[in-house]
This record gives sequence, C-alpha cells and structure tokens, in this order.
Amino acid sequence: MVGNYCNNSNKKFVSIFNKLESVHLHKDVGQIPYQMHKHFGYDVEIVCRRNETQYKYINKELTGLKLRFVFSSFYYLLLNARKIDVLMLFHIKTETIYLGLLYKILNPNGFLYVKYDHADPHILYSTWGNKNIIAQLKRSFYFYLFKQQLDLLSIECRKTYLKLTKIPDVKKMYLPNGFDPDIPSYYGIHPKPFEKKDNFILLVGRHGSEAKNSELILDALERMGDIGDWQVIFVGPMTKEFEQLKNTFVVKHPHFRNRVIFTGNIEDKKELFDYYNRSKIFCLPSRWESWGLVCGEAIFFGNVLLMSDKVVSAYDLTNDGQSGFVVASGNAAAWAEQLTALLSNPSMLADYSERASQHFTNNLIWKNILNELHIKISEFYSR
Repeated sequence: MVGNYCNNSNKKFVSIFNKLESVHLHKDVGQIPYQMHKHFGYDVEIVCRRNETQYKYINKELTGLKLRFVFSSFYYLLLNARKIDVLMLFHIKTETIYLGLLYKILNPNGFLYVKYDHADPHILYSTWGNKNIIAQLKRSFYFYLFKQQLDLLSIECRKTYLKLTKIPDVKKMYLPNGFDPDIPSYYGIHPKPFEKKDNFILLVGRHGSEAKNSELILDALERMGDIGDWQVIFVGPMTKEFEQLKNTFVVKHPHFRNRVIFTGNIEDKKELFDYYNRSKIFCLPSRWESWGLVCGEAIFFGNVLLMSDKVVSAYDLTNDGQSGFVVASGNAAAWAEQLTALLSNPSMLADYSERASQHFTNNLIWKNILNELHIKISEFYSR
C-alpha cells in the first residue's frame, strides 16, 4: 500500500551520478530521487559535475529535485557521508564499489542502495577488462567487501533478477523503470482514446546508431510495399550514414515520400508527448538496450509495442507478450509480417492498445514501483 512508513519523510536521499545532463532528469537517474521526494517526502539531491550551463526541468515539472555540483564525489562523501541517510549509486563498477565502501565506513548506519541496469545476470566484476590474476584477486576482494556492506541492489529486468545469484536474495529487489503520468499533464497532454489516434507508427531515438538499428524498419517497409494511409515517424537525431540511407530509401521508393517522416531531434517535451499521444504503434528494433525508457512513455499513451527480442526488458514491457509483441532481432521479414498483421486488423490493434495502457497502470507507475523501495528503507531504519 502506497504511503506505508511515512515517518521516513525528510530523510536525506543522495544520488551520485557524475555525468548528469538534462536528458537524464526524465530517466531513472533523475526520476528516482525526484519521485522519492514527491511521493515520500525525502530530502533529495543529485551530486554531479556541472556538465551543462543550465539544467532544464529543475524548478519546473521537477520542483524539489536539487542538484549539487562537485569536483570530486569522493571528497563530497568525506565531508557529508554522515548526513546522508540513503546513498544511491549506479551499476557495479570500480567507482561504485569504492564510493559505497567509503560511505559505509564513514556512516555504517546509512542505507547503501545500488541500481543495477545491466542485462547480464552474471556480475563478473573481477574479470572485466581481462585483468591479470593479481588485479582479479584484488577486484574479487573488494567485491566481497562491497556485498557485505550493500543494503539493497535493484534489478530492472525480471529475467536478470531471477538469474542473478551473486547477490543474496535478501539484498536484491526487482524494480522496473517507470514513468510519471503527471509529467505529460504538466505540459497539458492527456492520453487520447484509441479511436482518436492517428495511424502513426513511431520510433524515438538516435537513428543510425548501431544499438538502435532503425534501418531495420526501412528494410521492413521495403518488404511491405504498401502501408495504406499509415505514416512512420522517425523522431530523433540522425547520423550522417542514416541520413544518406533514408535519402536513398525515399528516392528508391517515392510512394513512401509522404508516408515516412523524419522530424529530427525534438527537445520540446510537449511536442514529443504529442507524437506519442497521436501514435498507435511504437517500434524498438534495437540490437541492445539497458531498458528502453521510451517504451514506458509509449505504453502510457496506449501505443502497442513491437520490441526486439535482443532487448531483455521486452518481456517486462510487453507483459511477456500479452500487451505487445516481441519480434526477432535483425529479421526484417518478421517485422514486416507483424506490422502488416497489425495494420490490417484494427480490432486487434485496439485490443492491444487497451492491454498496453492497463499494463502500464498496473505495473509501471513510478509512485507504485518506488513504494517498495520506500518500504525497504523504512524497514531498515525501524530495526
């Protein structure tokens, strides 16, 4: 039940993420601290280097989220560890292990929380980078100490959570990435019913990057030939190589000239949310992803997901295929077949749109997800 252990409010919750930029503030890096403040009353702060002159969204839709700019996060901890009730770090890496150990040495009664977003369930910290035997032994020793001091590790993909055995069950938690419905509302955007949506197929990302694999959709469209009155919208910046590819595609297939749209990068959140809101289908053909945060935004707006089977979170985000579709990675024919099936069956598309919205409501609202984290922290301090 949301709201349990509310006497934990005003505890100091600090996240260290040195590479913070504005784009991270709507991702888990910014949203977890912000939501812990918004719903559970924590005094939150992200500690980072100043990587931008001005951070957008602070004091706007993310009121209450504070940033502290530092030259060294280690020096910051030396001065402030005892004042921090909850320290949040990211990933299992050398910096995380050293920061975590330093925090627990200085504040043994503090709560050390690490968010693990890697798809690989086998944490092989000691052997990363093909280190020599001495380095491996050193890493193994520090990782052992780190596990002893760790209070909680959250894992965002259920398959990884179930297979991750190097962390004791009592110290790990399944915590998927969510989305806050209040953010689109801040911009005056509210989800449209399916019947008022446009026949849009949407992709959002950096097109042309090896990970995103956006060219697969062009290959699928070439196989489909005719998409009727549908439009495919590529939102996001393009590499030079992808821009050349899309120019060649349009010349080769002139009937797609007004059917395949490339918007370029969209920084305006209202405009971006409007594209989600008007779309019926969202594609993520990535070769790999840590999660695919755009998919959480898409299903909030009732988009039917088509996701690559190489993305481990595909099964979390499509509810094991019950509210979306997982398609073979790199198989343009399979993507063309699945898209054709959806475009030719409006009733099935409407059904899956409703399922996607319900899956989001049941499982992917930040407030509900993070209540579990709040309870873990509260139980720790009530011992």
